[in-house]
Amino acid sequence: MGTIVNTMIQGLTEQMVQARLNSADASGFLFGKHFPVKKVNGFNWKTLTNQLEKKNVAADLHTDNGTIMRKRRPIFESARGDIPFISISRELSRSEIKDYQTALAFAQDEDATKLVEYWGNDVDFCFNGVQSEEEYIAWKLASNAGVLKFTTTTNATYANEFDLDYDVDDEMKTKSSVDWNNKSTADIIGDLAKFVKLGKDNNLNLKFAFINLDELYKICSAEQIIKQCASFAANALGISQTPDLAAVNTMLAKQAWLNGIQLRVIDQTITREFSDGSQTSGNPFENSRMILSESEILGSTQYDILQENEETILRAVRAHTVVKKYGTIEPKSEVTIGQADAIPVFDTAYRNIYVRTDAQDWD
Repeated sequence: MGTIVNTMIQGLTEQMVQARLNSADASGFLFGKHFPVKKVNGFNWKTLTNQLEKKNVAADLHTDNGTIMRKRRPIFESARGDIPFISISRELSRSEIKDYQTALAFAQDEDATKLVEYWGNDVDFCFNGVQSEEEYIAWKLASNAGVLKFTTTTNATYANEFDLDYDVDDEMKTKSSVDWNNKSTADIIGDLAKFVKLGKDNNLNLKFAFINLDELYKICSAEQIIKQCASFAANALGISQTPDLAAVNTMLAKQAWLNGIQLRVIDQTITREFSDGSQTSGNPFENSRMILSESEILGSTQYDILQENEETILRAVRAHTVVKKYGTIEPKSEVTIGQADAIPVFDTAYRNIYVRTDAQDWD
């Protein structure tokens, strides 16, 4: 690594980097809504809501002088671990710095705000890279019933010491009666009623069903769902039309025994780049999976900030994300780094029902 010097971008200040970071659009990321960001003291994470309550147990009749029987306490489930270090970087090469200097000469102005494309895009890239990793972890973990293993295909730098397994009880993992991909035989409403009852049996008041976009297509295309969403007149005339998400949720809200359950669709694409430059993209929410939950908030993104005092580096902080910019002399370059000591924590892991909608057993 070359000698670190101040930024190669003339006129660029820490305040400008901070303003750019603050303006970055994070609305496309869903983990912030369902795994809200929460600062913790120390670089360790642990589940916040972790007590799996059992059913309400009735009192008993006793004689005045008799001994009162002691009842068993609820099982206390907990998960904890070290917060991993997430980082991404991008480099403005010597040739690109030459392009910047040429543009600056034509601009005849050292005000870096007028040449923001030469440094602002790298700030956005690194900020989005950190959020993308948090998004990936959150939905990969949740849709796989609290299990996530890091391999050479899920992480460019292999780090299996951060593999996650919440050890969810097998009783909370179930499957559909038939594959929901079969449009004519899928009994989606019947299966949902079964899952809601399983929740009731475990003292869970299930209200939301998380799925990915492919699963929504299966549900909306099922003959049973199309018929249930159609009006009486349409059914009488034999007219069918594929419903949208709003129509399906309206129909589900009216179904007996479904507890007013509503679908929540995770439509996200995360791209990962490997050391050889190849890329792969996909939705981190597993196919043929459903998470039935009492709340739309499934956990928390827990983080802490490492305090640093590096005078030659421009540094900006937004919640859990830190962005740094600096130059190097040899090789001559401008480096931007995005980093976070943060991880989505699956607080509701033991209060959800997990479903495989392809009628296959869980591994």
